[in-house]
Amino acid sequence: MNTLHLLRYVRSFVDGRVRIRHPALRNGSVAALAETRLKAIAGVNAVECNPVSGSVLILYDSKAIPKERLFAIGEAWAVYLDKVKDGKPADVPEF
Repeated sequence: MNTLHLLRYVRSFVDGRVRIRHPALRNGSVAALAETRLKAIAGVNAVECNPVSGSVLILYDSKAIPKERLFAIGEAWAVYLDKVKDGKPADVPEF
């Protein structure tokens, strides 16, 4: 699994909690979309997006979401956010 996109944006990570900062999350509609979609993932307990700082805090059940799945979700979102930032067409990740 390639996690190169994701690792550039992870600011803190411990089991059950991850904070990501990405320039595309400074766009309020992108942040709202990310918050809505991430909250819908089984095992995610809470999501807080902050468009001012361009960050998202995700609280999740580490027993319900294995690290491999968490990384796959994060990498898909990092690739999506990179494309949005660059003004390229991108499909919103579905999980």
